[in-house]
Amino acid sequence: MMKKFIIMALAVMAALAVSVPAWAVEPSTYTFEMAARMLTDIGWQQKSSELTNNKSSDVGSWFINMPGHSYLRARFHSVDKNVGGRIELGLKSLQPDTNVSLRYAYGYWRVGNCRILAGQTDNWFGSLAYHVRQYVGLNENSHLLLFGWGFLWPHRVPQVQFTYNNDTWGVQFALEEPRQTTNYFGSGTDTSFVFPRASLTFMFKYGAFMTHPGFSFVQHSYEAGDTGAFDDSYTTWAFVLPMKYTTGPFTLKFQAHCGANFATEYPFYPTDWTRPYRSEITSGEIENTSIFGAVIAGEYQIGKLMLTAGVGYESFTNDAWSEKNGYSKDETKRVGAFIAAPYQFTQNFGIHPELSYYSYGDNPKTGDDMGKEWLLGVQFRFVF
Repeated sequence: MMKKFIIMALAVMAALAVSVPAWAVEPSTYTFEMAARMLTDIGWQQKSSELTNNKSSDVGSWFINMPGHSYLRARFHSVDKNVGGRIELGLKSLQPDTNVSLRYAYGYWRVGNCRILAGQTDNWFGSLAYHVRQYVGLNENSHLLLFGWGFLWPHRVPQVQFTYNNDTWGVQFALEEPRQTTNYFGSGTDTSFVFPRASLTFMFKYGAFMTHPGFSFVQHSYEAGDTGAFDDSYTTWAFVLPMKYTTGPFTLKFQAHCGANFATEYPFYPTDWTRPYRSEITSGEIENTSIFGAVIAGEYQIGKLMLTAGVGYESFTNDAWSEKNGYSKDETKRVGAFIAAPYQFTQNFGIHPELSYYSYGDNPKTGDDMGKEWLLGVQFRFVF
Protein backbone atom coordinates (compact mmCIF):
# COMPACT_ATOMS: atom_id res chain seq x y z
CA MET A 1 0.00 0.00 0.00
CA MET A 2 2.81 2.42 0.84
CA LYS A 3 4.45 1.72 -2.53
CA LYS A 4 1.20 2.59 -4.31
CA PHE A 5 0.88 5.75 -2.24
CA ILE A 6 4.44 6.85 -3.10
CA ILE A 7 3.80 6.24 -6.80
CA MET A 8 0.56 8.25 -6.56
CA ALA A 9 2.29 11.13 -4.81
CA LEU A 10 5.09 11.21 -7.41
CA ALA A 11 2.49 11.23 -10.19
CA VAL A 12 0.69 14.20 -8.61
CA MET A 13 3.95 16.12 -8.22
CA ALA A 14 4.91 15.34 -11.81
CA ALA A 15 1.54 16.61 -13.04
CA LEU A 16 2.01 19.82 -11.09
CA ALA A 17 5.49 20.27 -12.48
CA VAL A 18 4.27 19.82 -16.06
CA SER A 19 1.53 22.38 -15.53
CA VAL A 20 3.84 25.12 -14.17
CA PRO A 21 4.77 26.50 -17.62
CA ALA A 22 1.11 26.73 -18.54
CA TRP A 23 0.39 28.75 -15.41
CA ALA A 24 3.07 31.23 -16.44
CA VAL A 25 1.42 31.77 -19.84
CA GLU A 26 -2.25 32.10 -18.97
CA PRO A 27 -4.31 32.59 -15.80
CA SER A 28 -5.41 29.43 -14.01
CA THR A 29 -9.10 28.59 -14.10
CA TYR A 30 -8.94 27.13 -10.60
CA THR A 31 -6.98 27.19 -7.35
CA PHE A 32 -6.13 24.41 -4.95
CA GLU A 33 -5.17 24.10 -1.30
CA MET A 34 -3.23 21.37 0.46
CA ALA A 35 -3.77 20.34 4.08
CA ALA A 36 -2.60 17.54 6.38
CA ARG A 37 -3.29 16.09 9.79
CA MET A 38 -0.73 13.85 11.50
CA LEU A 39 -1.94 12.16 14.68
CA THR A 40 -0.17 9.81 17.08
CA ASP A 41 -1.85 7.96 19.97
CA ILE A 42 0.08 6.78 23.01
CA GLY A 43 -1.58 5.22 26.02
CA TRP A 44 -2.72 2.22 28.03
CA GLN A 45 -5.60 -0.12 27.20
CA GLN A 46 -7.11 -2.30 29.93
CA LYS A 47 -9.54 -5.07 28.90
CA SER A 48 -11.51 -7.32 31.21
CA SER A 49 -11.18 -11.07 30.70
CA GLU A 50 -14.33 -11.29 28.52
CA LEU A 51 -12.62 -9.18 25.83
CA THR A 52 -9.30 -11.04 25.84
CA ASN A 53 -8.15 -14.00 23.78
CA ASN A 54 -7.51 -16.15 26.87
CA LYS A 55 -10.98 -15.40 28.32
CA SER A 56 -9.68 -15.97 31.84
CA SER A 57 -7.67 -12.92 32.96
CA ASP A 58 -7.70 -9.16 32.50
CA VAL A 59 -5.08 -7.81 30.09
CA GLY A 60 -3.49 -4.36 29.96
CA SER A 61 -1.07 -3.14 27.33
CA TRP A 62 0.65 0.02 26.07
CA PHE A 63 -0.08 1.21 22.56
CA ILE A 64 1.63 3.74 20.27
CA ASN A 65 0.34 4.13 16.71
CA MET A 66 -0.93 6.50 14.01
CA PRO A 67 -4.75 6.30 13.91
CA GLY A 68 -6.55 6.16 10.58
CA HIS A 69 -8.12 9.62 10.82
CA SER A 70 -4.77 11.18 9.98
CA TYR A 71 -5.02 12.52 6.43
CA LEU A 72 -3.55 14.27 3.40
CA ARG A 73 -6.09 16.59 1.78
CA ALA A 74 -6.41 18.61 -1.43
CA ARG A 75 -9.23 21.07 -2.14
CA PHE A 76 -9.97 22.57 -5.55
CA HIS A 77 -11.98 25.70 -6.39
CA SER A 78 -12.93 27.47 -9.57
CA VAL A 79 -12.04 31.15 -9.64
CA ASP A 80 -15.64 32.13 -8.88
CA LYS A 81 -15.84 29.42 -6.13
CA ASN A 82 -19.02 27.98 -7.69
CA VAL A 83 -17.35 24.67 -8.63
CA GLY A 84 -15.05 22.75 -6.36
CA GLY A 85 -13.86 19.40 -5.16
CA ARG A 86 -12.00 17.54 -2.45
CA ILE A 87 -9.72 14.53 -2.31
CA GLU A 88 -8.61 13.19 1.06
CA LEU A 89 -6.46 10.16 1.81
CA GLY A 90 -6.48 8.55 5.24
CA LEU A 91 -3.11 7.53 6.72
CA LYS A 92 -2.75 4.72 9.25
CA SER A 93 0.21 2.96 10.85
CA LEU A 94 -0.34 0.03 13.19
CA GLN A 95 2.71 -2.18 13.00
CA PRO A 96 3.55 -4.27 11.12
CA ASP A 97 1.03 -2.77 8.68
CA THR A 98 0.58 0.67 7.21
CA ASN A 99 -2.13 1.65 4.77
CA VAL A 100 -3.66 4.49 2.81
CA SER A 101 -7.44 4.73 2.43
CA LEU A 102 -9.84 6.95 0.51
CA ARG A 103 -11.79 9.23 2.82
CA TYR A 104 -13.22 11.81 0.41
CA ALA A 105 -13.31 12.23 -3.37
CA TYR A 106 -16.10 14.46 -4.67
CA GLY A 107 -16.96 17.49 -6.76
CA TYR A 108 -19.77 20.03 -6.45
CA TRP A 109 -21.49 22.82 -8.34
CA ARG A 110 -23.16 25.68 -6.50
CA VAL A 111 -25.82 28.01 -7.93
CA GLY A 112 -27.14 30.60 -5.50
CA ASN A 113 -28.35 28.75 -2.40
CA CYS A 114 -28.40 25.38 -4.20
CA ARG A 115 -25.60 22.84 -4.48
CA ILE A 116 -25.28 19.56 -6.38
CA LEU A 117 -22.54 17.22 -5.16
CA ALA A 118 -21.42 13.80 -6.39
CA GLY A 119 -18.72 11.48 -5.10
CA GLN A 120 -17.41 9.76 -1.96
CA THR A 121 -18.42 11.68 1.17
CA ASP A 122 -20.78 11.83 4.13
CA ASN A 123 -23.63 14.33 4.46
CA TRP A 124 -25.92 16.17 6.88
CA PHE A 125 -27.49 12.96 8.20
CA GLY A 126 -25.55 12.13 11.37
CA SER A 127 -23.53 15.30 10.79
CA LEU A 128 -20.07 15.47 12.36
CA ALA A 129 -20.83 19.08 13.31
CA TYR A 130 -22.17 17.54 16.55
CA HIS A 131 -19.39 15.07 17.26
CA VAL A 132 -18.01 14.72 20.77
CA ARG A 133 -14.26 15.17 21.29
CA GLN A 134 -13.43 11.54 22.05
CA TYR A 135 -10.28 11.04 19.97
CA VAL A 136 -8.00 8.36 21.49
CA GLY A 137 -8.28 4.70 20.45
CA LEU A 138 -9.42 4.41 16.83
CA ASN A 139 -6.92 1.59 16.26
CA GLU A 140 -7.99 -0.02 19.56
CA ASN A 141 -11.50 -1.45 18.96
CA SER A 142 -12.55 1.49 16.71
CA HIS A 143 -13.02 4.00 19.52
CA LEU A 144 -13.58 7.45 18.00
CA LEU A 145 -16.22 10.15 18.67
CA LEU A 146 -18.31 7.52 20.55
CA PHE A 147 -19.38 6.08 17.18
CA GLY A 148 -21.73 3.17 17.95
CA TRP A 149 -21.70 4.12 21.63
CA GLY A 150 -24.38 6.79 21.46
CA PHE A 151 -23.42 8.64 18.29
CA LEU A 152 -24.77 7.47 14.92
CA TRP A 153 -22.66 8.27 11.84
CA PRO A 154 -23.43 6.53 8.53
CA HIS A 155 -19.84 6.88 7.24
CA ARG A 156 -18.75 8.01 3.78
CA VAL A 157 -20.19 6.33 0.68
CA PRO A 158 -20.51 7.26 -3.01
CA GLN A 159 -23.60 9.45 -3.37
CA VAL A 160 -25.39 12.25 -5.18
CA GLN A 161 -26.70 15.14 -3.07
CA PHE A 162 -28.95 18.12 -3.58
CA THR A 163 -28.75 20.84 -0.92
CA TYR A 164 -30.58 24.10 -0.44
CA ASN A 165 -29.60 26.30 2.48
CA ASN A 166 -29.36 29.87 3.66
CA ASP A 167 -28.10 31.33 6.91
CA THR A 168 -30.98 30.03 9.06
CA TRP A 169 -32.39 26.87 7.47
CA GLY A 170 -31.79 24.28 4.78
CA VAL A 171 -32.73 20.89 3.39
CA GLN A 172 -30.62 18.13 1.86
CA PHE A 173 -31.62 14.99 -0.07
CA ALA A 174 -29.05 12.32 -0.93
CA LEU A 175 -29.08 9.03 -2.86
CA GLU A 176 -26.31 6.81 -1.52
CA GLU A 177 -24.65 3.47 -2.20
CA PRO A 178 -25.84 0.86 0.35
CA ARG A 179 -23.05 -0.65 2.47
CA GLN A 180 -24.79 -3.87 3.53
CA THR A 181 -25.11 -6.60 0.87
CA THR A 182 -24.55 -9.85 2.82
CA ASN A 183 -27.54 -12.13 3.40
CA TYR A 184 -27.44 -13.02 7.10
CA PHE A 185 -29.75 -15.99 6.60
CA GLY A 186 -27.98 -18.02 3.93
CA SER A 187 -25.75 -18.06 0.84
CA GLY A 188 -26.46 -18.58 -2.85
CA THR A 189 -28.80 -15.58 -3.07
CA ASP A 190 -28.59 -12.41 -5.15
CA THR A 191 -28.68 -8.98 -3.54
CA SER A 192 -31.07 -6.45 -5.06
CA PHE A 193 -32.06 -2.88 -4.29
CA VAL A 194 -35.22 -1.43 -5.77
CA PHE A 195 -34.03 1.98 -4.58
CA PRO A 196 -30.59 3.07 -3.29
CA ARG A 197 -30.04 4.21 0.27
CA ALA A 198 -31.63 7.62 0.73
CA SER A 199 -31.46 10.31 3.38
CA LEU A 200 -33.46 13.48 3.94
CA THR A 201 -32.10 16.00 6.45
CA PHE A 202 -33.14 19.47 7.53
CA MET A 203 -31.06 22.21 9.10
CA PHE A 204 -32.19 24.99 11.45
CA LYS A 205 -30.11 27.70 13.14
CA TYR A 206 -31.30 30.28 15.62
CA GLY A 207 -28.73 32.36 17.45
CA ALA A 208 -26.46 29.97 19.38
CA PHE A 209 -28.69 26.93 18.65
CA MET A 210 -28.34 24.52 15.70
CA THR A 211 -29.98 21.21 14.74
CA HIS A 212 -29.97 18.78 11.76
CA PRO A 213 -32.89 16.31 12.17
CA GLY A 214 -32.79 13.62 9.49
CA PHE A 215 -34.11 10.28 8.23
CA SER A 216 -32.26 7.51 6.38
CA PHE A 217 -33.73 4.43 4.69
CA VAL A 218 -32.72 1.42 2.57
CA GLN A 219 -34.55 -1.80 1.65
CA HIS A 220 -32.39 -4.96 1.49
CA SER A 221 -33.70 -7.79 -0.71
CA TYR A 222 -32.23 -11.21 -1.54
CA GLU A 223 -33.47 -13.43 -4.39
CA ALA A 224 -33.02 -17.16 -3.76
CA GLY A 225 -34.40 -18.55 -7.05
CA ASP A 226 -34.84 -22.33 -6.81
CA THR A 227 -32.00 -22.88 -4.32
CA GLY A 228 -34.44 -23.82 -1.56
CA ALA A 229 -33.56 -20.79 0.55
CA PHE A 230 -36.06 -18.08 1.43
CA ASP A 231 -36.47 -14.85 -0.53
CA ASP A 232 -35.50 -12.42 2.20
CA SER A 233 -36.24 -8.73 2.61
CA TYR A 234 -35.73 -6.29 5.46
CA THR A 235 -35.39 -2.56 6.01
CA THR A 236 -32.63 -0.54 7.61
CA TRP A 237 -33.82 2.86 8.75
CA ALA A 238 -32.82 5.53 11.23
CA PHE A 239 -34.06 8.85 12.55
CA VAL A 240 -31.51 11.16 14.13
CA LEU A 241 -31.97 14.34 16.15
CA PRO A 242 -28.77 16.27 16.97
CA MET A 243 -28.58 19.60 18.79
CA LYS A 244 -25.80 22.03 19.66
CA TYR A 245 -25.92 25.14 21.81
CA THR A 246 -23.00 27.52 22.40
CA THR A 247 -22.88 30.38 24.86
CA GLY A 248 -19.58 32.11 25.57
CA PRO A 249 -16.92 29.47 26.36
CA PHE A 250 -19.48 26.67 26.91
CA THR A 251 -20.86 24.29 24.26
CA LEU A 252 -23.45 21.56 24.80
CA LYS A 253 -23.77 18.77 22.22
CA PHE A 254 -26.49 16.13 21.98
CA GLN A 255 -27.60 13.45 19.55
CA ALA A 256 -30.43 10.92 19.88
CA HIS A 257 -31.32 8.29 17.31
CA CYS A 258 -33.63 5.34 16.81
CA GLY A 259 -34.04 2.81 14.02
CA ALA A 260 -33.69 -0.81 12.95
CA ASN A 261 -31.06 -3.21 11.61
CA PHE A 262 -27.99 -0.94 11.63
CA ALA A 263 -25.50 -3.81 11.17
CA THR A 264 -22.82 -2.96 8.58
CA GLU A 265 -25.09 -0.39 6.91
CA TYR A 266 -24.20 2.10 9.64
CA PRO A 267 -20.75 1.01 10.85
CA PHE A 268 -19.19 0.88 14.33
CA TYR A 269 -22.10 -1.20 15.65
CA PRO A 270 -21.74 -4.86 16.73
CA THR A 271 -23.07 -6.93 13.84
CA ASP A 272 -24.37 -9.78 16.03
CA TRP A 273 -26.68 -7.51 18.04
CA THR A 274 -27.85 -5.04 15.37
CA ARG A 275 -28.79 -7.31 12.45
CA PRO A 276 -32.25 -8.82 11.79
CA TYR A 277 -33.11 -12.35 13.01
CA ARG A 278 -35.60 -15.09 12.22
CA SER A 279 -38.66 -14.81 14.43
CA GLU A 280 -38.96 -18.62 14.11
CA ILE A 281 -35.87 -20.69 13.39
CA THR A 282 -37.65 -22.79 10.73
CA SER A 283 -39.70 -20.02 9.12
CA GLY A 284 -38.96 -17.24 6.70
CA GLU A 285 -40.28 -14.52 8.97
CA ILE A 286 -37.76 -11.85 9.91
CA GLU A 287 -37.75 -9.90 13.17
CA ASN A 288 -36.13 -6.48 13.11
CA THR A 289 -33.60 -5.43 15.73
CA SER A 290 -34.70 -2.12 17.25
CA ILE A 291 -31.98 0.34 18.20
CA PHE A 292 -32.06 3.42 20.39
CA GLY A 293 -29.11 5.53 21.40
CA ALA A 294 -28.09 8.95 22.64
CA VAL A 295 -24.96 10.90 23.53
CA ILE A 296 -24.48 14.13 25.45
CA ALA A 297 -21.27 16.08 25.96
CA GLY A 298 -20.16 19.44 27.30
CA GLU A 299 -17.15 21.55 26.34
CA TYR A 300 -15.68 24.49 28.26
CA GLN A 301 -12.91 26.61 26.74
CA ILE A 302 -10.36 28.30 29.04
CA GLY A 303 -7.82 30.05 26.82
CA LYS A 304 -5.79 27.34 25.08
CA LEU A 305 -7.23 24.64 27.36
CA MET A 306 -10.55 22.87 26.88
CA LEU A 307 -12.33 20.71 29.44
CA THR A 308 -14.78 18.25 27.92
CA ALA A 309 -16.69 15.13 28.97
CA GLY A 310 -19.49 13.03 27.56
CA VAL A 311 -21.48 9.84 27.93
CA GLY A 312 -23.21 7.65 25.34
CA TYR A 313 -25.82 4.88 25.55
CA GLU A 314 -27.11 2.26 23.11
CA SER A 315 -29.93 -0.28 23.45
CA PHE A 316 -30.51 -3.21 21.05
CA THR A 317 -33.77 -5.22 21.23
CA ASN A 318 -35.18 -8.12 19.19
CA ASP A 319 -38.27 -10.22 19.93
CA ALA A 320 -36.58 -13.19 18.20
CA TRP A 321 -34.16 -13.34 21.14
CA SER A 322 -36.68 -15.47 22.97
CA GLU A 323 -36.35 -18.40 25.33
CA LYS A 324 -37.73 -20.81 22.74
CA ASN A 325 -34.95 -19.73 20.36
CA GLY A 326 -32.29 -20.28 23.01
CA TYR A 327 -31.83 -16.73 24.32
CA SER A 328 -31.85 -15.58 27.93
CA LYS A 329 -32.97 -11.98 27.27
CA ASP A 330 -34.36 -9.91 24.40
CA GLU A 331 -32.29 -6.76 25.02
CA THR A 332 -28.68 -5.71 25.49
CA LYS A 333 -27.29 -2.29 26.42
CA ARG A 334 -23.86 -0.68 26.15
CA VAL A 335 -22.43 2.50 27.66
CA GLY A 336 -19.39 4.60 26.82
CA ALA A 337 -18.01 7.67 28.58
CA PHE A 338 -14.94 9.91 28.41
CA ILE A 339 -13.26 12.92 29.93
CA ALA A 340 -10.55 14.92 28.15
CA ALA A 341 -8.51 18.10 28.50
CA PRO A 342 -7.11 19.08 25.07
CA TYR A 343 -4.52 21.87 25.02
CA GLN A 344 -3.58 23.85 21.91
CA PHE A 345 0.06 25.02 22.15
CA THR A 346 0.05 26.71 18.74
CA GLN A 347 -2.35 26.97 15.82
CA ASN A 348 -0.81 23.83 14.31
CA PHE A 349 0.09 21.71 17.36
CA GLY A 350 -1.92 20.46 20.28
CA ILE A 351 -2.27 17.49 22.63
CA HIS A 352 -5.40 15.64 23.71
CA PRO A 353 -5.17 13.76 27.05
CA GLU A 354 -8.17 11.47 27.52
CA LEU A 355 -9.64 8.82 29.81
CA SER A 356 -12.46 6.70 28.39
CA TYR A 357 -14.57 3.77 29.61
CA TYR A 358 -16.69 1.23 27.75
CA SER A 359 -19.16 -1.33 29.09
CA TYR A 360 -20.20 -3.87 26.43
CA GLY A 361 -23.36 -5.04 28.23
CA ASP A 362 -24.76 -8.56 28.60
CA ASN A 363 -24.84 -11.24 25.91
CA PRO A 364 -28.55 -11.83 24.99
CA LYS A 365 -27.77 -15.47 24.22
CA THR A 366 -26.12 -16.43 27.50
CA GLY A 367 -26.86 -13.49 29.76
CA ASP A 368 -23.13 -13.18 30.57
CA ASP A 369 -21.26 -9.89 30.83
CA MET A 370 -19.47 -9.18 27.51
CA GLY A 371 -16.73 -7.14 29.13
CA LYS A 372 -15.46 -3.72 30.12
CA GLU A 373 -12.61 -1.61 28.82
CA TRP A 374 -10.55 1.42 29.88
CA LEU A 375 -8.35 3.63 27.71
CA LEU A 376 -5.98 6.22 29.11
CA GLY A 377 -3.87 8.07 26.58
CA VAL A 378 -2.66 11.21 24.84
CA GLN A 379 -3.04 12.11 21.20
CA PHE A 380 -0.41 14.35 19.60
CA ARG A 381 -2.11 16.47 16.93
CA PHE A 382 -0.28 18.28 14.11
CA VAL A 383 -2.72 20.01 11.76
CA PHE A 384 -1.70 22.12 8.74
